[in-house]
Amino acid sequence: MKIATTLKTFTLLGLTSLSLASSVSQADNGFVYYERASMPTPWAGNAQHANPWMANPAYQQARIAAEMKERQMQLDQRQDKQMERILNGMENGKLTLRESVNLLREHVDIANLERKFISDGRLGLRELAILEKRLDEASMLIMFEKKDREKVAQIERPVDRNRHDDMPRYGDQGRR
Repeated sequence: MKIATTLKTFTLLGLTSLSLASSVSQADNGFVYYERASMPTPWAGNAQHANPWMANPAYQQARIAAEMKERQMQLDQRQDKQMERILNGMENGKLTLRESVNLLREHVDIANLERKFISDGRLGLRELAILEKRLDEASMLIMFEKKDREKVAQIERPVDRNRHDDMPRYGDQGRR
């Protein structure tokens, strides 16, 4: 009985040590380092001791997809910033009604074009380049329209400094 327990203990101990040793030996840090050879970067696919998994087409496709997702997020952020610029120009009086309508129409056209491009489920490189170019043009147009000297006519109302807020206005004598 004692021999069976000892045998089971040694077997479990041996299997545990083998599993720990095999997990360490399979760890991949991205490259193999030998002697005085310089340590290459993991993404350098043509380095002498580079990780072969980094040159895998599936890895490259995943990296490109992640970059495209990042560019698409930046595109959305640019659209939001441009909308804020248009709204700020409207509030400050730097954009006339006609200018703001044209800029908003351009903004909506770019959003519709993006929606059309994404309708097939993805945004290609060419489509992304077209959208970025349209956003660049729209940004230049916003800057031009805000910096031209056309101003919205500000209607200034006379201020009666003697009147308190609780006093009725002219024509409101009967209402309370």
